[in-house]
Amino acid sequence: MAKSLGGGFPIGGVWIREPYADILGPGSHGTTFGGSPLACSVALKIMEIIDRDHLADHARSLGIWLCEHFQKRVDQFPGILTEVRGLGLMIGLVLNDSLETHSNSDTTPALRVVQKLHEEGVLSIPAARNVVRFLPALNVSKEECHDMLNKLDKVIKGFKP
Repeated sequence: MAKSLGGGFPIGGVWIREPYADILGPGSHGTTFGGSPLACSVALKIMEIIDRDHLADHARSLGIWLCEHFQKRVDQFPGILTEVRGLGLMIGLVLNDSLETHSNSDTTPALRVVQKLHEEGVLSIPAARNVVRFLPALNVSKEECHDMLNKLDKVIKGFKP
């Protein structure tokens, strides 16, 4: 939450459900980036932009669209991909376990795919041994997503099931 709240500027943030809201009273929890006046100003501006540009709605709808397109790749490349997991623009693409056994590499399948994606200019990160995580900016365009999907196709085709 804090990363998106600060838009890259360091700020701390936590979201606590109502029944637990009184657990951390004033002064009971400290944080390095908890809420300097500058950080809070940045966060307020970020929230204003998210609201103004309807970025939450954009993330939900584009996330659904992206998951549908990732699922097409799962269906097309079942020897490489097995599942899509997603919520908004936070999406994980699960790799087939067979990628583990068909490699002479010491790195995980997820890291190998992520390294190839990086070579293509696609920012992603590995999660666990077999999940490639995509976390694009809330204002990513559909055109940028099309470009990423084309680069993903190129990378996937370079792996053998």
